Amino acid sequence: MANDRPHDPPDTRPPATPTGQTAIDITRPPSPIHLYLRALLSSRKPALAQSLPPLAFGRRNVTLDAADIARYARLCGFTGAHGVPPTWPHLLAFPLHMLLMTDRAFPFAMLGMVHLANRVRTHAPLAVGDRLDFDVRCGPLYAHDKGQVFTVLTTARRAGEVVWSGESLYLRTGVRAPLGAPYRAELSAGPSLVKTATWRVPGDLGRQYARISGDYNPIHLWPITAKWFGFPRPIIHGMWSFARTLAAVLPADERHLDLLVEFKTPLLLPGEATLWCDPHRSVVELRDAAGTVPHLRARWQAAPGTSPSINTFATDPS
Repeated sequence: MANDRPHDPPDTRPPATPTGQTAIDITRPPSPIHLYLRALLSSRKPALAQSLPPLAFGRRNVTLDAADIARYARLCGFTGAHGVPPTWPHLLAFPLHMLLMTDRAFPFAMLGMVHLANRVRTHAPLAVGDRLDFDVRCGPLYAHDKGQVFTVLTTARRAGEVVWSGESLYLRTGVRAPLGAPYRAELSAGPSLVKTATWRVPGDLGRQYARISGDYNPIHLWPITAKWFGFPRPIIHGMWSFARTLAAVLPADERHLDLLVEFKTPLLLPGEATLWCDPHRSVVELRDAAGTVPHLRARWQAAPGTSPSINTFATDPS
């Protein structure tokens, strides 16, 4: 491949990201097929502990489309009263995540990565029709007993103002002597959680979500493709599970949020999941049908005074 960064020439001079590197502007995201071909090619990268490069990608003037948001909301359980779901900007930035993680300069192979956690902050209300500018860059490294944890940071601006930010943590297993402070989960199991719902998840849910999100990772699609990667059946995307959980517990009138999710075990398709909440419905777990194995653990809190700066995950448990 002559150019490892396939994109159209930028329309405008790209802005600097918060760390000073200049974002490479993408005017038209590559197709999902193109991105996953890049992911396959990245599988040849060795599992070595390395610092992350100063990579940054941007996309300008992205519209919050009403029809796309409505399809996403229906699949995840959000209502019209929720407005633009707080997880929706993550999907818009996902092609930039893939461009970053499959770039020739990125040190780790993308296929086989484990999605550990996500943090989302909504700094201002979002509305259908808004036009946002996205920037995605590399964040801190953390040492894990199973390999190297790295962070992908996302910032969304509207008319120059930060309105949404996200942090995605991934684990590249098999890396010896990983760099960074030790990674520790922030959320602990709550003894006061009670079951509030049971959900049946159909076998084709991964394909439905892929058509909306653009995340066509083979582990989510078909039994045969999931088995290639060691799963007996397809597993649902963690970000669907997080969104479905939020849709069940978030108040409809809250627009300034600080959200944290930690993914624990895969949810196989088809399957059944149970939702467990604390008395305030602010600390939640999605568990298996028996209620004993967590698929994810999450918490939400209102953050009316939240800062637009991106803060990294804590290295000590809360």
